[in-house]
Amino acid sequence: MRIFTFLWFFQSSYLVTEVKGFVATSSSYAPTRQPWLTIDRAESSESTLAAFLGSQNLAEGPLNSVPTSITLSFNLHSSIDDIPAFEWDACLTKESSPFVQHSWLRCMEQSGCAAPDKGWVAQHLSIQVNGQTQGYVPLYIKGNSLGEFIFDQQFAEAAYDNGIQYYPKLLVGVPFTPATGQRILWKPFVYETLASDSRTMKALRRAVGQFLKEIALSNDISSVHINFLRDEEATDLTVPLECLTASDGSVSSSFLDRLIGKPVEDTYMRRTSLQYHWINSNVKNEGELFRDFDDYLSCFKSKRRITVKRERCSVLEESSIRVDPIVGREILKYNGLVERMFEIYLSTIDKMVWGRQYLTVEFFQMLAKSDFIDNLCFMCARRADSGDELQAKHVFAGTFNIIKDKVFYGRYWGCLPEYDVKNLHFEVCYWSAIDYCIKNGLKRMEPGAGGGDYKWARGFDPSLIHSVHYICHPGLRRAVGRFLDYETENNVELTQYLLERSAVGSNRTATD
Repeated sequence: MRIFTFLWFFQSSYLVTEVKGFVATSSSYAPTRQPWLTIDRAESSESTLAAFLGSQNLAEGPLNSVPTSITLSFNLHSSIDDIPAFEWDACLTKESSPFVQHSWLRCMEQSGCAAPDKGWVAQHLSIQVNGQTQGYVPLYIKGNSLGEFIFDQQFAEAAYDNGIQYYPKLLVGVPFTPATGQRILWKPFVYETLASDSRTMKALRRAVGQFLKEIALSNDISSVHINFLRDEEATDLTVPLECLTASDGSVSSSFLDRLIGKPVEDTYMRRTSLQYHWINSNVKNEGELFRDFDDYLSCFKSKRRITVKRERCSVLEESSIRVDPIVGREILKYNGLVERMFEIYLSTIDKMVWGRQYLTVEFFQMLAKSDFIDNLCFMCARRADSGDELQAKHVFAGTFNIIKDKVFYGRYWGCLPEYDVKNLHFEVCYWSAIDYCIKNGLKRMEPGAGGGDYKWARGFDPSLIHSVHYICHPGLRRAVGRFLDYETENNVELTQYLLERSAVGSNRTATD
């Protein structure tokens, strides 16, 4: 795995070097101001769907076949509070990411975590279809790249090295949350009536993308970034992932086009990143759910099974630690537990030189008082002799997690500094969490960004994460495009390589 870490640093320096050859002939882009609090174009004039898309072509055929009766307009909102919760949440389905719920975003903004002084200026987009609000987009003006987890600092470095202003930029996404989910939210009416066919949905998504480009270009904003969106959204806004990779291992045609200097297209570019997810599927038993933790362990090789058992034994038996899952409104039964989990969250930040405190105790408290509490799950570690009844003061380590639609999202881990228990991190973050998922029939666990080596060895297999990007400066756009083509080839190849060598077996392919 270390070779791929080296390759990432190589790619970053590659981008900074390559951009120098492109900007000299693209000097017309010259941003002069920073729209920190508002965007000039607060409301769009109504236009037909085809007019928004202009001369673009859809993969399945010409645009003149999309409905001409659909008209679109857009409004921007400087706070999630400007949009009624019932209106926003009407766009969510059972399968929607919990992090695009109105309550999660409201707590982020009202607690001051996602605020202008932190580089997050809300400009949420409402979409009117034929005069009625039928969709929303979580949108922010960003003054930095902190808390995004699709890392573009190397783009900013390349821009500044060549006299190009990279901030502010537009970001479609959820603050401090590296979890995939729908990014252009639509009410059921759109899916059921207006866009029941895939071509019309693609046209609607591209119209939203085009409007975001117009905002950037008319307000001297450097770029548009749509992070952690679903594969089908990325495909509709750009191209299918398969178009960027070659089955015989050769480089894609888009890479070759940029290499020989063909004119750069004025379009969004697709990017892939890697996360490591646990899947509740026993490939040795025709993909059935694991019966229990021992059934899961049986998928490992003998040496790894022994290692896992030793890790667990060292925590649960030798160190006499117990780990209790506290879920949903049960959290409110334990006085001070929310504040204790915030203290534990801070402990990791204080330990790490690079640690950054993105969240506040007010955020934790507001979530616990909102309807979002139904999604919360605290994994709480304490001494086994602290009694059957949990008390907040006895919890010295744990994780802050979210559960929705049979998916377990691991978010924040911490351990108070006076406690140093070997393998506790693995027990709380991985083994106890997997045990909980198996017992409750959860289908997947997403532990967040980072830790690839540790996760892969423990049965978390790689999954490709999608984002799309539009860079206003043509020279920088072409250089970033070359970088993304190279990065995609590398990430798809790495994903396939690791899936074929999965610690627990996998029948997936990189592009599944």
